[in-house]
Amino acid sequence: MPSITFPLPSPEHVDVPMSDGATLSVLRYAAPGGGPAPAVVVMTPYRKEALMHAELLQVPIREGYEVLIADVRGIGGSSGPYHGILAPREVEDGVELLAWAARQPFCDGRTALIGGSYSGLNQLLIAARRPESLRCIAPWIAPIDFYRDMWKRGGIPSHTAWGARAFLASQRAETRRRGLENFYGEILGEDFDTGLFHRSNPDLSAIEVPALFLGGWYDYFLRGTVRGFQQVTCPKRLVVGPWSHDPFLSDEQRDELAGWLNHWLRGEGPDPSAEGANVRLSCVGTDGWETRGDFPEAGNIPWFRWRPVDAEHPVPIAPALSATPMPPPSNVDPMVDLVTESGMRMWGETTVFELPAAEAPARLLGPVGLRAVVRADGCEDFDAHARLSVVRPDGQVLPITEGRLRASHRAVDDHRSARDEAGGIVVPWHAHTHADPVEPGVPVTLHVEIYPVHLRLAEGDRLRVGLTLVRADESAAPAQAVLLPGTTVSLPAGPDE
Repeated sequence: MPSITFPLPSPEHVDVPMSDGATLSVLRYAAPGGGPAPAVVVMTPYRKEALMHAELLQVPIREGYEVLIADVRGIGGSSGPYHGILAPREVEDGVELLAWAARQPFCDGRTALIGGSYSGLNQLLIAARRPESLRCIAPWIAPIDFYRDMWKRGGIPSHTAWGARAFLASQRAETRRRGLENFYGEILGEDFDTGLFHRSNPDLSAIEVPALFLGGWYDYFLRGTVRGFQQVTCPKRLVVGPWSHDPFLSDEQRDELAGWLNHWLRGEGPDPSAEGANVRLSCVGTDGWETRGDFPEAGNIPWFRWRPVDAEHPVPIAPALSATPMPPPSNVDPMVDLVTESGMRMWGETTVFELPAAEAPARLLGPVGLRAVVRADGCEDFDAHARLSVVRPDGQVLPITEGRLRASHRAVDDHRSARDEAGGIVVPWHAHTHADPVEPGVPVTLHVEIYPVHLRLAEGDRLRVGLTLVRADESAAPAQAVLLPGTTVSLPAGPDE
């Protein structure tokens, strides 16, 4: 639930002209005191008046900034033809909106971008254009890869209800038609990572302004949060807490955002991007936080390799996700799961493997790798879903993280995949450029990318990997697979383990 700490002031409505004749509908929350102040800007496809934005907006409003929130073109009060989700014209609108804000008497010429999810990727795309007035950005629970993070995780259509929620309520027939066509006909209708997706991927190397990456261990876009932080070369900070894909901020998130804005827009407080202390991570299984100078790269992690099978192990291939068992309870709010299709509660485990109970406390920090060697019969393609959980001594199961991969998309780019010290792939980069059908009776090797963890195991805790295979071909008949020796789970040992 929202935790708005004070009533928001009444905003002023402004229509901002774009160079192609469209106008962006903007709500302006004026800074107190009357003098010019930096402008903090949000661009949203979710209607600028929605309650979900109040939690975020209260931070810069409370800190005394000019605050502007705009509907993206073709949505809400903004006019102009809708060109598609995060299309280049929408990015250009963002650049023009910042330039307009910087010229206004209420602004001192400095601007910042904030926002989560869609509005986080939007920031990265705009920042890569290097707007003159922009001083910092704060992408929160944000993706960086239009294909791998947003719509086709592991080559599997993801987040599929988003288009209906975003566009069916539109009052503009043209936006409704174009939005649904773009999402369901083009984005979900395209199997492979083509130029359609590339156009909405930010050039992270072009971003020069400081970037605050805020994410959650249970968030749908955790992969993008961590990779975005690792790939930018600008001043940067990474904060990952016990959060999911939720529009409501915790006290820690509000404090981080306020400190970030105040430093880069006013020069207040210590540098939050200072080398050696610009990563702050909560630890699942404790109430503690750790401050570090990096997020571990695969080549620098001491890996523990778990081989869950030493003989052929039968695994059923379910006809659909709905045919799998009930999933274990999750730390993630059920509504967040259902809205985002995050995977933590969308499927049950048909096969599980557990390590022996921990004899002493242990810590995991980094990505998790799964190399599954599978032989399938009676099925040309299937989706592999993997979940890492902790089983407490009392039997409680705590889901931690998950990953997925369509078997026909198993081809990896050797040069872009991250490897351990022995040269084995632990964080795969799947090409997603073609399909390799599964041949009956022929083993295939699946490198499943599982999201990172920071986890403390207590004495007596057990790690569990749950695996579910689901048909991805035209048949709905049950099928059977076998998990073969050579299957390996790579677990990232913490630096003090």
